[in-house]
Amino acid sequence: MRTASIAQIGIEHPTSGLLRSVSDDEKAAYARDGAAIVKGILPLDWIDFMRAAVQRILDLSDPSSQNYADDDQPRFFSQTFPWMFDDAFKAWAIRGPIVDVAAQVIADPEVVFFYDQIFAKEPGAGKATPWHQDLPFLPMAGEQMLRIWVPMDHVGADGGAIHYLRGSHRWETIYHPIGFKNISAITDTYVNSPYADWPDFEADYAKYDWLVAEAEPGDLLLHHPMTIHGSLGNLTTNYRRAVTSFYVGNSTSWNPHVANMFHNKSLCGHVSAPDLAAGGPVECEMFPRVAPR
Repeated sequence: MRTASIAQIGIEHPTSGLLRSVSDDEKAAYARDGAAIVKGILPLDWIDFMRAAVQRILDLSDPSSQNYADDDQPRFFSQTFPWMFDDAFKAWAIRGPIVDVAAQVIADPEVVFFYDQIFAKEPGAGKATPWHQDLPFLPMAGEQMLRIWVPMDHVGADGGAIHYLRGSHRWETIYHPIGFKNISAITDTYVNSPYADWPDFEADYAKYDWLVAEAEPGDLLLHHPMTIHGSLGNLTTNYRRAVTSFYVGNSTSWNPHVANMFHNKSLCGHVSAPDLAAGGPVECEMFPRVAPR
């Protein structure tokens, strides 16, 4: 099983910081809608650095990665915890400018890094990302949780832009975790979920108010773990590559419920969940404190 320490980062990396702060309007949009597009905040030297790192992981195609696409179709690729085996991702998660974004949005001076994940839809990858929330996958509880989604490529409506159901983070309903591919290695993990069954958002899509998060390199998306979201396939001839990073505040607690992500061995079988006390703090070697710097 992989482990990592933040003591050393064995790769040269950019040192530039945010181009600007997250604005009050962007924070308000995130609080209101459960998702927000933050334009032109990330320096492009970091984006170039991370785009090369993502492609390196795509080319490696480690057995611990996932491909959610149907057989013989362009890949819908994912890899969890790349920071544990690639120092570029470690530098991004621990020293990159998104740490400052997390501190500004969570509004807690003490920020803990939980995990990272790559999502990449190859050109022509028609597989949709099903409607889901992040929270039911996570062994976490609390209010101070934030996912930051950073595109490495232009993401348009026809290229797999994420659709966020505005305001759904305030519904106070947690829905059953959804397997991104209908195979038992994934779906069996979630059979005993304690959460609610899903409405048919596909059939009722037009009834709701959606944010279609088109974005460019240098932008980022903020999304709340309770916000309902998904995306269509990538119908373009270009990649849709993104790195997501999950940060929590000091008040977040460990919640190892029966359907959490560490029980999905196809997703997290290459790492071991830490031995933390239910209801206790999450900070540990696997989930390191990254702020204050």
